[in-house]
Amino acid sequence: FPKISPLGDKGLIVEFGDYFDINLNKKALALDFILNKSLPYGVTETAPTLISLMVRFNPFETTYEFVAEKILFLLESDLDISANNGRLFIIPAVYGEEDGPDLDEVADLMEMSADQVISNHSECEQQVMMLGFGAGCSYCGLLPPIWDIPRGDKIKPSVPGGSLLIALRQTVFPSTSMPTGWRQIGKSPCLTFDLDKSPNFLLNAGDRIRFEKVSKSRAKLIPHDTLWETFE
Repeated sequence: FPKISPLGDKGLIVEFGDYFDINLNKKALALDFILNKSLPYGVTETAPTLISLMVRFNPFETTYEFVAEKILFLLESDLDISANNGRLFIIPAVYGEEDGPDLDEVADLMEMSADQVISNHSECEQQVMMLGFGAGCSYCGLLPPIWDIPRGDKIKPSVPGGSLLIALRQTVFPSTSMPTGWRQIGKSPCLTFDLDKSPNFLLNAGDRIRFEKVSKSRAKLIPHDTLWETFE
């Protein structure tokens, strides 16, 4: 590792390992960032995962060998995994009750009060490590070690878009309804995918987020595409 392999006739994948590690994710995000600063001719799309980067290209404009050589050159330089190249957003969220039906269960697992869980979660800055599973679904982390709790024992047939789903030191933040085995501690009025918006995705891999607790009455007044970007 890192290993570059063909992905069909229109793409390749750069793998940084065969297990999840936050530093491997940072390498995938760093390569994605530097590659998009000056896309090689013919490259049409990049998509980071937790431990890899997918690169798509137009085979009528370029070749696998050309793109792989460009990427190999970048890998041989030092990727700056410490740089935060994404934007920082504050995302409003309602915790507990019907918006977070598993909050008390999570509090018991963490041996904390529900209020402590909320404070701890909302104080943590998390990075969008990847988008996947559903449109605009963000995998965010890593939370402190105390959040290393397992997935639930049962699969929920559906949770709504905007749910704050917790497991394995991560927050999964879907934008559409989906089944899940993760525990729901809250819900945001914000939906980060909208076909009627440009761009369609309001969050990108590499962005940083922090959830801010708001009341249910205030959440009802917040437009679904509202993310508060902070400028540092």
